[in-house]
Amino acid sequence: MRADVRTFAAVLVVLFTIMGCKPGVPGKYIQPGDLEDILYDYHVADGMAYSDGNYTELAYRRALYREAALRKYGITQEELDSSLVYYYRHTELLHDIYSRLAKRLNNDAVDLGATANELSQFGGVTSQGDTATVWRSEQAVVLIPQPPYNTMSFDVKADTAYHKGDKIILSFDNQFIFQEGLRDGLVLLAVTFNNDSIASQLTHVSADNHYDLQIADNAEVGISRIRGFVHLGRGNQSISSASQSLKLMCVSNMRLLRMHTPPKKDDEETPSIMPPTPQPRGPRANDGGTVPMKPVVSGDVPDSRPGSSESPAVLNP
Repeated sequence: MRADVRTFAAVLVVLFTIMGCKPGVPGKYIQPGDLEDILYDYHVADGMAYSDGNYTELAYRRALYREAALRKYGITQEELDSSLVYYYRHTELLHDIYSRLAKRLNNDAVDLGATANELSQFGGVTSQGDTATVWRSEQAVVLIPQPPYNTMSFDVKADTAYHKGDKIILSFDNQFIFQEGLRDGLVLLAVTFNNDSIASQLTHVSADNHYDLQIADNAEVGISRIRGFVHLGRGNQSISSASQSLKLMCVSNMRLLRMHTPPKKDDEETPSIMPPTPQPRGPRANDGGTVPMKPVVSGDVPDSRPGSSESPAVLNP
């Protein structure tokens, strides 16, 4: 009996050992934690390059800041490129890295006050009615060209808080981290109304910028569903060629807003003002009435220029 127990315990130890010994990243490549920090600093470096506003030297500043990030970790561009080729071939590892990277970017947005001030950019529009954030997902996502990690979709069903005439706004900031290749981002916002009609807006994203997509219920039939996606394409490259260099699409500060402006009440409408009745013009008579003027024919008007021998004629009523 004791032998059976010892044998069973030995088998459990072996199983746990095998399960715990998962294959890791070879030592010649950058380890996942270090690669995450490098990509995060790449994101910060590109943000610093764009913050200056001088786009004539953008490429130079971006290369300079990225080189500083590599020196910070004591690696070369060749070491980073070879590591990225390995991670692109093991997309599940890269997916874990950019998932953590997206959370860091999301936390940065919150620390910078994105949640508290997310409606401030719309100015006085938000103060005219009821405005609410209907986004329930993370505010940041990082995409790579390889499927299925190249698309993020969302689906929001309307509830009783929605009103007829509402406007839907999808707002986000985008930043590419590309070593080479065509930047080919695509964002779709689609709204389904209560009469089963659908309105959509499709935007191509190819630059680091802020984007707003808007769809309004102009027919005032009500909104039943909001859907959309963010997609990073390969830019007319094959999967093999697209996997040889760094290509990341970092979408942050994502917000899905529902705006409702209540209709004006009858007592708030501006009353119409009747224009005053025009009064006839002319010389006043003694009884306070007006005297009609005799029309003047251009040929009957005498010469009243200085030096003229004729004096102006007096027009009798």
